[in-house]
Amino acid sequence: MDQPYLFTLAGTGFSVAFLHAAIPTHWLPFVAIGRARGWSTRRTLAAVMFPGGGHVLATTALGVAIAWFGFEMDHAFEHAFHWIVAALLVGLGAWLAFRKPHGHDCEHCQGHPGKFSSGGTDRSVMWGLFLMLTLSPCELFLPVYLTAVPYGWSGVAWLSGVLAVATLLGMTGLTWMTLRGID
Repeated sequence: MDQPYLFTLAGTGFSVAFLHAAIPTHWLPFVAIGRARGWSTRRTLAAVMFPGGGHVLATTALGVAIAWFGFEMDHAFEHAFHWIVAALLVGLGAWLAFRKPHGHDCEHCQGHPGKFSSGGTDRSVMWGLFLMLTLSPCELFLPVYLTAVPYGWSGVAWLSGVLAVATLLGMTGLTWMTLRGID
């Protein structure tokens, strides 16, 4: 893999992953639960790593599956593959830009006042956070994995590492800043 592409892939992957980590569901629950349970900053930041790691692994597994599919498609449709990928990326972008967001006024989304309890063990809280993030991998990374397909498994591995590091750095960094009161 040539060096200019390596830096471009790393910079793009890092930017996408860091912006992805800024989604409040990736750091705010840790702040809220850490404060509610009286956890130290160190313990709260450590708590980010287990669910964050699960989230990164689930997203990476999907990304590797997408890359594998891309390799198979590339082999089967050598000359048309780049056009197919471009059409898929444009189609996904159009769908994301024009889809109608799900409203929160439906019955299954309404809160249940008075039913929240801050009880439970720290272990159950951690497993809840782990499942919340692990079972919701980031689908926005998947097109980014397609950009690594022309560079083989080494490109996919490099991109996976960059995405993992940037996501975990973003999650812990934003959690830390919020715990410190930085707006």
